[in-house]
Amino acid sequence: MSVQSNGELSKKIGLRIKVARKAQKMRQTDLAGTTSLPASHISELERGARLPTIPTLRKIGAALNRPLEYFFHDMASPPRSFGMVIHLASIDGQGIAHFARLVEKRTNGEVKLRVYHSSELGSSRNQLNALIEGGIHIFIGEPHCFETYAPLCGSVFLPYYFKDRNHYNRFLKSKIFNEEIVQKLLKKGIRLLNPASNWELGSFEVLFSTKPIFCPEDLKGLKLRTYPSQTAIQLRKILGAEPVVVDWDGLYAAFEQGQINALLIPAGYLAALKLHRIARYATLLRTGYTLNLTLAVNEHEFSKLSPSAQDALLETCEEAGEYCTGLANKKTEADLAALSEKYGLPVIQPDQKLWRETFVGAIEQICSQDKTHQDAFERIQRL
Repeated sequence: MSVQSNGELSKKIGLRIKVARKAQKMRQTDLAGTTSLPASHISELERGARLPTIPTLRKIGAALNRPLEYFFHDMASPPRSFGMVIHLASIDGQGIAHFARLVEKRTNGEVKLRVYHSSELGSSRNQLNALIEGGIHIFIGEPHCFETYAPLCGSVFLPYYFKDRNHYNRFLKSKIFNEEIVQKLLKKGIRLLNPASNWELGSFEVLFSTKPIFCPEDLKGLKLRTYPSQTAIQLRKILGAEPVVVDWDGLYAAFEQGQINALLIPAGYLAALKLHRIARYATLLRTGYTLNLTLAVNEHEFSKLSPSAQDALLETCEEAGEYCTGLANKKTEADLAALSEKYGLPVIQPDQKLWRETFVGAIEQICSQDKTHQDAFERIQRL
């Protein structure tokens, strides 16, 4: 670790105070009034003419919504840990790799990301706990992963909850999404970088199975894979299936070994998971949308970054989402066609209306058991 003189440190801290103040659109006199410090004192600090005391920095940090670490943060800090439970070879995995490259470039190296893929850091629940504790700094996944901290995620992100992608996008921009999900996560120290996410993974899902499935009635008795969510488990039980919890990294082995004999996969994962090698049938479910990926960052870690680095993260997240969506639009239909044309797997084209009506009926049954979920369902359907 390099040792800085008081003069160097004063200038570095002064610059960080000035940058953070301007990002808040505050004048020196505004900051002085908020902190009860003389404006001349603020001016001296920003010029690097005076080294602030820790109590003074705490006052300034509180006024600028910055932790103490922000003022001392080493620009040459080690890479931030970026966790996910999906495979790097998938469409979203490629989007994440693109995001990591752009972030380092746009922040001039202030933010470097070390990406861990396919559950290398554990399950989504374990990774989110680590995110809150600061063990990892960024996490990406489907929004149902946040159910533990924002319970509405459990019901809202079940298949067919929304009428189509436009309906889904209206929800992401709604007051109920902000209040029940964004703000509740923020209270836990989780900031969503892309609340109105544009990281799309296609417009359909595929149900891989060991027997032909034409209608929801055919799910009865099947060992249907689920993620660890009480609402997702309940949905499968209402449909007559036997829910079996399996993490993403264990899907192939669980299917191959008979622990599960049916699983639902978003369009964006078709090529990466290679389930065509072991499945006997596939049923196409044109839901009209799949869940967008959500990027979450440790709020304390985010607050330590310079305003320019924060802006770069937000802008890059948006750009990488467009990149990911472009890949999905280009590849998912081709990957679907390859199931039958290239790999010879029968793809069943079922009655889409029947599937939607059955799933919506099951969702309504789940929501009726909890007033919060029922009220949310009625409000969201009106969006």
